[in-house]
Amino acid sequence: MSSRVLALLVLSLLPAASRADAPAASPSPAAPRIAVEPPAFDFGTIKPGGVVQREFVLRNIGRADLVIEEIVSSCNCTAILEETPQTLRPGARTPMRVRLTAPAEAGKLQKSVLIKSNDPAQRTLEVKIEALVVRPRSGS
Repeated sequence: MSSRVLALLVLSLLPAASRADAPAASPSPAAPRIAVEPPAFDFGTIKPGGVVQREFVLRNIGRADLVIEEIVSSCNCTAILEETPQTLRPGARTPMRVRLTAPAEAGKLQKSVLIKSNDPAQRTLEVKIEALVVRPRSGS
């Protein structure tokens, strides 16, 4: 009788052990996944009206084609892809240039470039950019 109870106990623990070792299930193993390098960028100190530029790299780290549907910005800047609409195969990458024109007013800028894609886990990827607009000192 006790060997029967022991056998049932061992059998009941096996599925739990295999679930604990299994990786977390993803919505779709063959889905696209967007990534950007760097995920954020600080342009540092710039003059009012100054123009700065940075190249970011968009990557598809998923297992299906990634479609870049739209890129919008919350700032006085532009984000440019070589081709639009852009489809990235798994493992592929493409450059995205972001150009920021500083406003006439001095102060800290914290803005975003939003990349909309078909990544089911992250439909909109936010790239944060910032800069400090400083007026040059007069008389120096």
